[in-house]
Amino acid sequence: MRNLERNISWLLLLVLTLMLTAQVIARFIFFTSIGWIEEFSRIVFIWYIYISISWIILQGRHIRVNVLDMVLPNAWKQPFYMLADFIWLLFNILMTYYGYRFVMSEVEVYSETAILEIPEAIVHAIIPIGFALMTIRLAQHMIRVYLHGEPEVVFDIERTEEEL
Repeated sequence: MRNLERNISWLLLLVLTLMLTAQVIARFIFFTSIGWIEEFSRIVFIWYIYISISWIILQGRHIRVNVLDMVLPNAWKQPFYMLADFIWLLFNILMTYYGYRFVMSEVEVYSETAILEIPEAIVHAIIPIGFALMTIRLAQHMIRVYLHGEPEVVFDIERTEEEL
């Protein structure tokens, strides 16, 4: 479970790279294009981004405005970042809820993508799925950093026990 997002992200990136390589070869060598690749690559790219964000959160590598480190006194830094993470957590919960409602509305009013004829609800399902994963990983990150006092950035999280 720890590497779920990492493995899915790598798979989606591999699929995206292979599809776009095939499209470039088709265009510049065979002077044609594969119509469905552009639509499918957009879908894969969006799914890749959402899945990768939760992986990045788990590692503590998410983007943060660090200018406050220079302005805030040391005693205020951790409470401020805890508040910021809590607000972010609430935002993720809201986006999960409203993303779910959005997808359910697309299930009721059925529509498909133009070329591949994939239901739009499946394409947009990444919104509640992605934000739910972000919520879980952010909660894990907050527990690790604020309750256990571990470092915010964890680069060794991807290593297996054999590598350590």
